[in-house]
Amino acid sequence: MIITKDMLNKKVPKEMIPKRLDSATDLYTNTKKGLTLYNIKPDTWNVLYPFFQQGNKFTMDDFEVLNDNLTFGELINLYVDIYHKYYELELGFYEEKRKSVLTQEFNDTFGVSGTKISKKLDAHYELKFSKSKNVYTLYYLESYIASYIDDVDKLLNQNVYAQELLDLSQFPIPKEVNGVKLVDSLSILNDLDNLNLVRNSEL
Repeated sequence: MIITKDMLNKKVPKEMIPKRLDSATDLYTNTKKGLTLYNIKPDTWNVLYPFFQQGNKFTMDDFEVLNDNLTFGELINLYVDIYHKYYELELGFYEEKRKSVLTQEFNDTFGVSGTKISKKLDAHYELKFSKSKNVYTLYYLESYIASYIDDVDKLLNQNVYAQELLDLSQFPIPKEVNGVKLVDSLSILNDLDNLNLVRNSEL
């Protein structure tokens, strides 16, 4: 569930109070054939994602809320304070470093090089039930758009993950490709301004 502005003053249901904090940083790569999406764990998740950073990300498995009568906005503020203290101040993962780590992991994963980011597409919070951890988790998701990759053909022919291509000529975007569901966060492309940003950044 994406936490939207109209939810900020609403109370978080007590059964949905998160026990974990997590984060994800995505890289949107739009090619002439479509937006590349990856089925990273087809046997378990079976969901299509943009590439997302898996190493050096912020997580906290022992998050505890002392006041369980709080709003979504107050919950986000708790996350922001913890994220800033432990991930940015102590570990140095400010935005420029996060972008650098994201592109380096992308290059290393697919054996490409020269990847550059043009702009930030979106940043938002999601509250989801983590089946693997059996608790609710609050996520901070950042999404960036790639503006350049040295070898796009090599990316399109990678065999690290099962891959699908999302046709961005459609609006709103479909909810699945070839029978595989798109991750919920891709719904940001149902905002036409966001969709056009990605459309106009073809590699």
